[in-house]
Amino acid sequence: MTCSHVLCKVDSIADAVRDFEDLGFTMEWGSDPDRAHNALLWFTDGPFIEFFELPRAVALLRWPFAAAYGGPAGERLARWAGPGEGWRDLALETESTDLTEARAALLAAGVPVSRLIRGKRTRPDGAPVRYQFLAPRPASLPFVVSAYDPPQRPAQVTHANGAKGIARVRMGVADADRSSFDALIGDHDRWLTVEPAARTGVLAVELDGLESELDTDKLHGGALIASPASPASATREEA
Repeated sequence: MTCSHVLCKVDSIADAVRDFEDLGFTMEWGSDPDRAHNALLWFTDGPFIEFFELPRAVALLRWPFAAAYGGPAGERLARWAGPGEGWRDLALETESTDLTEARAALLAAGVPVSRLIRGKRTRPDGAPVRYQFLAPRPASLPFVVSAYDPPQRPAQVTHANGAKGIARVRMGVADADRSSFDALIGDHDRWLTVEPAARTGVLAVELDGLESELDTDKLHGGALIASPASPASATREEA
């Protein structure tokens, strides 16, 4: 499995889309903008970023969700619905549109995981998108998502601020979670840098190509910074 995308929880998806467009990013609504609860920040290759809005009241569905898909699924939903903005989760992807084998492999490795969850959404153009996902326990671990059916990455993506793609995702991993985390990641992932931490979770995301630093007031809690190879970093060092 490889890094699919990073999830950023926001209080208002409309505000987040406006702010990131102001920062020079090309944003894509997950569904009809009048009803959407998520938006996507794509790059030509590599991981993307998903911004999502989820009312705190959704946490009340933890128990019905757990009854349907297992305890780890309910815990994950409660985590997603928790208060505050910023990095909330990390998704790992498989090449298959079916996660049956991935689930069996995780269980064999001793990682508690939910039952298979089937999801779908309708794009702004009306086209359906289907996918599956799994929620490992604890909820701070990355979750697993299938390949999208049909594939969703745009053929070409450009951002006015020069951003070319995610250089790396800095992931903090607690000692207690390390064995399960390693079982999920498998071999080295080129986009993930693992760091010891008191709690498991995304620490920061570095972007290649940024021509200037981003206004932190418009990042909605996500630590999104220029990679050392970006023009913005060179400008910062010269200053």
